[in-house]
Amino acid sequence: MKPRKPNLPSVESRWIRPSTILFASEARPDERAFTYALATAREFGAKLVLLHVFDVLATATEDAAGVRAIHYENALQRAAEKMEPLKKRAAAAGVQAEIVVRAGIAASQILACVHERSIDRIILGTRAPSRVGKFFVGSVAEEVLRSAAVPVVTLGPNALDPKVHSHTPHRVLCTISHLNCDLQPALLAGQLAAMHGAELTVLHLVPPRQDPDLDPGCSTATLEAELRSQLPASVHSRILVRSLPADSLIADEILYQAQQRQSDLIVLGAHPASLLATITRQGMVNQVLSKSLCPVMTLKHAVAQKEISPSFDYLAESNWLAGIF
Repeated sequence: MKPRKPNLPSVESRWIRPSTILFASEARPDERAFTYALATAREFGAKLVLLHVFDVLATATEDAAGVRAIHYENALQRAAEKMEPLKKRAAAAGVQAEIVVRAGIAASQILACVHERSIDRIILGTRAPSRVGKFFVGSVAEEVLRSAAVPVVTLGPNALDPKVHSHTPHRVLCTISHLNCDLQPALLAGQLAAMHGAELTVLHLVPPRQDPDLDPGCSTATLEAELRSQLPASVHSRILVRSLPADSLIADEILYQAQQRQSDLIVLGAHPASLLATITRQGMVNQVLSKSLCPVMTLKHAVAQKEISPSFDYLAESNWLAGIF
C-alpha cells in the first residue's frame, strides 16, 4: 500500500471569527453556556441567535370527551417570553440577539436553523450530570455535532463556570486519529491557538493493533511537519504532538491530558459512531463531553468514508474509534 499524506481540507475563516452564533437552549437556559455564548459573541461582534425548540405534543390538553387540543400559539408565546431575558442581557452587553422558537424535533430544528441563517458556530449546554437525564449531552448533541457543517461548542455538566474562568483559551488540546489523518480539527485548533496566542497540544491516536497497511504515511513526524507547514509561524514553538495508543480508556486519557495541561478548550473531530456506542452513550465524544472541565469544540469529519481506505473494515474498527473520529 502506497503511503499517503494527511488530508488537508481547508479551515473556513468564519469558523475562527464567527459573525453569527447559535445558542440552542432548553426551556430553562443553561447559565454557563449562555455566559460563554454571550462572551464569544461580544468578542467577535457576532449576532446571537437564541433558539428554543419545544415538543408541540407536550402542549396538548384533553377535554372531558377525550379530545386533545394542541395549544401551539400559546406555547410559542410562552417560550419566546422565557428567552426574552437573555435577549435583554445581550443588548446590555452590546450584542445583537434574535429569538427563534420552533416546535419539532430538537436536533432537526437546530440543523435547519444553522442552514437557514448561515450560522458560523453552535453553542450547546446542559445542567444535568446524568447521561440519561438530559437533552444536549445525549442523542440531540450527538446528532447535531455529527451533522452540522460548522463547529459545535458544548459545555458539559462538569464544565467550569466561564464567569470565573475566561472563555478565551490559553491552552488548546486537539485529538486526531491515525485512521484517516484528517488534520482539519488540528488546523482549526491551531488557528484558534494562533489567534489567542495559546499553546497547542495534539494527541495522535494510534489503533491498538499493529497494522502497517492501516496508514503507513501517517506518522507523528509527518503530522507535526504538516501542521507546521499549514499553521502561522507564531504558533510553531507552541505545538506539541505526541502519539497515544487508542484503547478502551482513551476518553479518560484525553481528559487526563487536558487536566495535566490545564487546557481551556478541547477540539475533536466528529465521525459517525458505532450503533452500540451511540445507544449506550459510551462513545468517546459523549464521554469527553460528559466529564470535561472545559468547553469541547467538535467539527464534523471532513473526509468521506470511502476515501479512508478501500480495504479498511470500518465497522470492525468502530469500537476503538467509538465515534470520535
